[in-house]
Amino acid sequence: MAQTSRRQETRKIASLGLAAWVLLLPIALVSLGIWQTQRAAETLEHARRSSAELSTTLAQVKNIAASDPTAILTFQGAGEPTSLAALVAVSQIEAALSQADEELEISQIRRPLVWGTIGGAVLAFFGGALGLMAAGISGIRARVSQRQLIASFQRLRSLLPFILATVVIGFSIGVISAALFEAVSMGLWADFTTGSAKLFAVAVVLAVIAAYSAFTALRGLKDVFALFTPEPLVAAGRVIEETEAPELWRFARSLAGRQHALLPDTIIVGLGQGFFVTESQLRLWPEDRLVTGRSLYLPAAYLDLLDQAEIAAIIGHELAHFSGEDTTYSQQFTPIYAGLWRALAALGRADGGRFVLYPAVKLGFHAMQRFDHAVAHWSRLREFDADRSGSLLATPADAASALIRTGIIAPAVAYVLQRAYAGPDDTGSDDAWPDLVAQTTELVTTNGWSDPMPLLGDRQPHPTDSHPPTIQRISALGVEIGDDLLRRAMRQPEPGARSFADDLFSDWAGLCRLLSKDFIDDARMMRDRRREVLEKVVAGASQETVVYDNVKPMIWTMVIVAMIFAGFGLTVVFLSGQLGLGYDEFAQSLIAAITAFGAVTSLLYAAFLYRSAARPLMVLTPDALLASRLDKPVAWTDVAGYAVYASSRFALRLWLNQDAPVPKKHWRAIYSKIDRRQRIITLGALGIKGMKAADFSALVGRYHQAAYARQELAAAMLHPSRDASADETAGKY
Repeated sequence: MAQTSRRQETRKIASLGLAAWVLLLPIALVSLGIWQTQRAAETLEHARRSSAELSTTLAQVKNIAASDPTAILTFQGAGEPTSLAALVAVSQIEAALSQADEELEISQIRRPLVWGTIGGAVLAFFGGALGLMAAGISGIRARVSQRQLIASFQRLRSLLPFILATVVIGFSIGVISAALFEAVSMGLWADFTTGSAKLFAVAVVLAVIAAYSAFTALRGLKDVFALFTPEPLVAAGRVIEETEAPELWRFARSLAGRQHALLPDTIIVGLGQGFFVTESQLRLWPEDRLVTGRSLYLPAAYLDLLDQAEIAAIIGHELAHFSGEDTTYSQQFTPIYAGLWRALAALGRADGGRFVLYPAVKLGFHAMQRFDHAVAHWSRLREFDADRSGSLLATPADAASALIRTGIIAPAVAYVLQRAYAGPDDTGSDDAWPDLVAQTTELVTTNGWSDPMPLLGDRQPHPTDSHPPTIQRISALGVEIGDDLLRRAMRQPEPGARSFADDLFSDWAGLCRLLSKDFIDDARMMRDRRREVLEKVVAGASQETVVYDNVKPMIWTMVIVAMIFAGFGLTVVFLSGQLGLGYDEFAQSLIAAITAFGAVTSLLYAAFLYRSAARPLMVLTPDALLASRLDKPVAWTDVAGYAVYASSRFALRLWLNQDAPVPKKHWRAIYSKIDRRQRIITLGALGIKGMKAADFSALVGRYHQAAYARQELAAAMLHPSRDASADETAGKY
């Protein structure tokens, strides 16, 4: 209940945030535009009236000045009446008329901008509202049927780029117009000071940034939505031609015919965990081969440990996805749906500082999330239907046994592959390549199976789709998880007995060795790359680095403080009369003593800092950090994490591993701290001489990473491989 409540609260907060960005922000812009409209109308009317009145007054005053230049005229303004000579009045009225005409011109320029603010905000509002409505309707329709899911998604996929572009364009126009309106309005201010000029510059810069952000956002929107195109899936395996496994193809053809499903165009066998089918393009390594059409992927280790009925149920399940609406679903929806999620994720990463893109990104993610529940719902039903279809080729009990057995095979496969990945590099000939499939079978034959009960809540692995938990799939088959089912699913392989896979392939053992060679070759390449990266990291921190406390700024500060104390004391002593102290010798002596004490203390502290500047603050060696504040070094491999702070005071904070020894700090290190309960070391300082905080953080990071890299390299040299038969963890896979 608590988790459900928290989930609902989180969903509510997210909905409020979305509404604020997509709806309330445009409404706020509209309100700003309405306010600007009123201001623009008032200033325009005032400017027109002032211009007309001043023009009339100027004509009258000019007539008077022409007949009597020395005539004194009295003008009634907002304050006291003003009397001016006629010629002087002409000059001042002309200046006022020029200013009024300038205000009139500014008012006429900024009046259209209010419609840009309102129009852009309205466009953004309707774009956001349309997006929310389209997402809501599409999400509701998507729950009606798989066909409606595909149709609704395709419609939304076509509309979404235009909706997001509308939001970006509208929001950009509104922000730019509002910023320019306020920038132009500053020309109407009577006291255009330096501060006003700064505000003007800020408004113009904001408008320029908004315009540039809009341009880059729309360009990014265009480029990112090109990522709609599905990318090929990547898998490791070998294509199995019919000549290599005639019985496998005959078996698959028989299963497809019995359930009226389409036969796969390509069958692939690999060491990956999990059976799957796909109609997307599939890129296979190590051959770098692009496979198109309907593909069926079979994991070799599973084939070796399942019987005929279980394999029939599993392949029947997968082939069921090649029938009915599943074919359209897998071709037209799944890869494009995943591609659109990738596009929106890329769009979100590209947002950066382009604030005008943020509402569109929020709206895009919301639209996709409306489909998530429908996608999960139909994926769940598809899997249940495929399970029932597969069980018809054997029995429901065989299908249930296959579900449990594939779940307990997965840890064994992962265990063997992980050991092979860290295996030796001294394989000399093709005959020496191990058979990882046979090793998996031998492992479970010798050590037994893991407990299947915790695995029943797991989901079967799949590269593009999600599955319901295994226990729900077994329940949907109408099979009870009892002793008989568990005994069947956990049966031990018979030593020396042929598996069903031996009957399906012309050279099953040879194929398994070839797949094992592919895996080990790739593992060797990855280890070599990893070793190169680690050696490069180690080389970047192979010498020790000495860093010093940055005391120079504080020394100068203390000297200046001492001078201030001294100056104040001398002023009090020699100018006591002017300061009102008269001849109060006690007050003079007290102030002199206090200022002298302050000056001497400041100078002594400056001298202390000057002497301490010669001592290293820290020494960073490849193995450890030596700090003058600590009684012993801190090994880099004892440090779980670190952070450098430079806000109120400079500090290096180290989080130690649980088993690491905690040093003590010297009593004089008043700005350093040891938290033994949390295992945190905080080393305070005035700064690092010659380094900024970011540079020092990067330096500490290089030594920290290099120590762990050196440790990993040393472990690889000491333990290049492990004996599977003697490993203490066997049976815990």
